[in-house]
This record gives sequence, structure tokens and C-alpha cells, in this order.
Amino acid sequence: MNSRGLRTADFFRTFAAILEKATMTIILMCLLFCVHLFGNNSTPDLIMSMKGDCFPIIETPTIFKSTIGGRDFLVFIEYSDSLNIKGHYMSLEETMTDTLPFKLEAEGHNAVLYYEGHEEIFRPCVEFMDERQASGYAQLSTLDTAFFRFQVHEAPAFQDFENKRYQDTLFAVEKISDICYANSPGFWSEINDSTKTMRKILRVVDVRRTVPLDLRLDIFRPQNDTLKKRPLVMLIYGGAYYFGSKDDPKITNWCRHLASLGYVTVSIDHRLGFFPGKVGIERAGYRAVQDAHAAMRFLVSHHEDYGIDTSMIFVGGSSSGAVTALSLAFMTNEGRPKCSRKGLFRPDLGDIDTCGNALRTKFRIKGVAEMWGGMSDTSSLHGHDVSILAFHGDADDIMPYEYDRPFSVARPFNRLAADPIFGASCIVDRAIKLGYNARLVTFAGYKHMPHVDPKTKVINDNFYVVRDTMSEFFHDIIVPQKLEIEGEDGHYYVKPCPLKASWRVEGGVILSTENNTVEVAWIKNAPQHSITVSVVLPYGVGLTETKEFQ
Repeated sequence: MNSRGLRTADFFRTFAAILEKATMTIILMCLLFCVHLFGNNSTPDLIMSMKGDCFPIIETPTIFKSTIGGRDFLVFIEYSDSLNIKGHYMSLEETMTDTLPFKLEAEGHNAVLYYEGHEEIFRPCVEFMDERQASGYAQLSTLDTAFFRFQVHEAPAFQDFENKRYQDTLFAVEKISDICYANSPGFWSEINDSTKTMRKILRVVDVRRTVPLDLRLDIFRPQNDTLKKRPLVMLIYGGAYYFGSKDDPKITNWCRHLASLGYVTVSIDHRLGFFPGKVGIERAGYRAVQDAHAAMRFLVSHHEDYGIDTSMIFVGGSSSGAVTALSLAFMTNEGRPKCSRKGLFRPDLGDIDTCGNALRTKFRIKGVAEMWGGMSDTSSLHGHDVSILAFHGDADDIMPYEYDRPFSVARPFNRLAADPIFGASCIVDRAIKLGYNARLVTFAGYKHMPHVDPKTKVINDNFYVVRDTMSEFFHDIIVPQKLEIEGEDGHYYVKPCPLKASWRVEGGVILSTENNTVEVAWIKNAPQHSITVSVVLPYGVGLTETKEFQ
């Protein structure tokens, strides 16, 4: 029994004897003779009636639901002292009805009810009572007797689940560093920004032979997050398959930001280096795809260890990392480049999904965020239905915005380095024609890497455009439709169907809730009518929506 009025049996009995007759008389006398009236001369086993000339004090506001003659009513107690009880009542026979005022006064062992200009004197008797309900009959001044039942009505407390997850910064971020996800033969797996320029250039001599390389990744995840499984975002740095590392400051900045929104994010190292020439670069690109696949298999296999929801996986990257991300989402073993297979003086690099570790876990990419990358063949988009977000400067002279050879800045020598590829404009156009969810963000007048100042190498406003647009894009895939309240005639539901739902109304009373539905009795003469629902959706998303009615 809680702290509201009528929360002890004795107190409830005393009040019930009074209030029940109020409910009953209101319904009996006021509501158009809708009560079954008949004489009754029998004596009940238990009769409770008013004692003295005082009412018990009722905590207000309190709502009672009463059933008389099989019809339901609500009584709202709005004021209470030892001599008076005031409030309103309404019928539940229609979806929306007016409430009508009443006043109850103590007069000796009787009660006097005033309503709509009428006055009724009666004495109530209660036959059954517990903490939540009472039933009995009332002896009216007309010598008629009517039976009644009433109970305290409490709508469920409203819970606001809205949390702005995947939209606002909610969490501090913890980093788990240098997790080994694969071991593969290669030339090297990182060249940091701190490496001296000459050393970077001379590193080319290392392509004479391969060595076993431990490939590592860093995980960023939200601290103190109660959600057990979270969407995964894996980001891949760029550097023409020659430079770079998982510690790339732009990549790790994006990783940290997304983790603060509620994602698990990952930055990976992959094999770098190639023998100069078109074939060498293509084989380096394919090795990066193999490594990205091995990293994803590792993460999916260890999803419980790192709190990953394997049904919602995203991948992204910049420049060559974007090429790798697109290939991870769309390349198949059948579509792997010819140069990756055995040829004169070159070994077969193996299938995409069998390199680096013994894990053979399957996964599906839900969305790709590619930044100034490209694809050698857009026909590989067919049959995948993966959402694509692309960023590109339309003056890019490294990776083409439309269709051209990479490194146009080095014409005509770029013919020796690569075949023509499709840039972001072509990729998104093709995806849209296939009916995919695809979006292109063009940085007008910008060259390669539009997110950093070309002179100072400091991030600019475009960096944040990429960050925020990527966050919004992933969020919209996780929550594919706006929360909507549907229904009529007092019965409503919310879609999409939530894991949890909590309801609140203005200008009405919630009668019941079940799963994602609610039943409401509307007060016609209330100043406003609205219904609010707060829900928990998959992936821990909490949303709140309000619908107003005329």
C-alpha cells in the first residue's frame, strides 16, 4: 500500500462508505437513470457507513473508477476536508465526454450530494473492501437501493526514455589499444606522420621480400554504458597503400566522437607497400581489403567481448581507405582483381575471406561512409543494397570526382600507375538508380582531402561537416522511420513497434496500456488534448513523440 490517500484498510473503509455512494448517486441520479434500481430488504453480512459527522481527508487529486449496472465512470476528487468533498465525474460510455461538477457535504450520519442543481441525501453501505476496491449498495432517499463497485484508478507513471543516443555526446570514451587481429605476410603495416620523409621514401626497398606482420586495431567504446550490444563503425585511414597508420589523428578523432554517441568504433592497421607500377598498387589495395575483412571477422567473432551488435555494422574510410571500405562492402571473391591471382613471378594472394586468421565468421555491412575514394567497377554494387554516404571535392586531382584515372595532377605519368576509376559522383548516381539509400556531399572547389587546410594541414570546417553528416547518416539507418502515433476512438498505438513504451495524456485519462498500445478516455471540456509516448527502440534508442488533437 503506497502513501496516497486511502492507503490503509480502515481509512479506505471509512472513505469508501462515503465515496461509493457519491459515485453511485452521481451515476444513479445524474447520468440519465443508467443505473439498475431495485428494492432490497436484505441485511448484508458487513455494513460500513458514516460514523460521526465528518469525512476522512482524501489526498488530492485522486481518481476512482466506478462500475454501476455494467457501465463505467470516472470520479475525480479535487478537494477534500472533514466536511466537504468536491470534484468532477464523467461517463466512459463514449470516447470523449464532458466532466460534470459535484459536491459532497457531511450531514450527521448521512451525506448530501449536490450536482447540476440537484440535491440528494443518502446513506451508503459497503459489503466488500480491500486496499484497491470496494462494493456494496446505497440506500437512497427515495427508498430505492442501488448496487455499486469502485476502485482507485492510477494511470501508470510516465517514463521519459528519450536519450538522444547516436545524436548527442553522451559518454566518455575508453580506448583498448593494439589488439592483434591477424598475422599476414607483407612489407610493412604502418608509416606514421612522425617518420622522417627520407625514411618514408627509402622504405620502398622493403618490397623486395615479405615478412610476417602482426596486424593490430584500436577499439573505442562508451564508458559506463548500460547497453550490452552497440552498433559497430570501423574506419580505415588513407595513404595510397604506402603511408599511414591506425593512429591517424583525423580517423581517431572521428572514432572518439562516434564512440561518445554510443557506438563501438575501430581503427585498423593493414599491410602497406607495393612494387612500383599498376599491378603492384592494385595488389596492395587487395591486401588492404583482405586485412579489413580479417579485422571485421575478428570483431564479429569477439562481439561479446567488446559489446558489439553484429546486426548493425558500418565501415568507412578516407582516400585509399575509402576504396578499401567500399571493396569490403561490395567486392566478392568472384570479383576480386585479376592481378590478385597467380601470375608470372607473382603468387596468388588468396581469397578475400581466408587471409590473416582462421576465423570464417560471416557479416553484413549496413552502410558505408566513403571519403574521396572510388571504385574500379560500379557493377559490383548490384545485389547488395548497402547504404552509401560519399564525400568528395569536385576539384580533386588525386582521386577523380567522376570517372578518370587517379593522380590527374601527374598527367601523363598517371597512366603508368592506375586504370580509370569511378569517383563519388558516379558511385552515388549508380546506387540511387539501383534504389539504394545513397547521398553525395560535394565540397565545391576543393581538391583531395577537403577536410584539412592544404597549407597548414590543420582540420577545417569540412572536417566537422563530415563528422556530423556521417553521424546523422548512421543514426538514420539505425532509426529508419520517425516515431508516429496512430489510432482513433480512444485506442492508439505507436510505430515502429518499440521494446518499451510509456504513455502520458493531457485532457484525458489513461485507462489501460499493453505493449505498444494505450486506451484513453478524453475529457471533452478540457482546454487541450494531446498524447505523448516515450519508447525504447532496438540498439538502445530512446525517443519521445507528442500528438495533439483538435
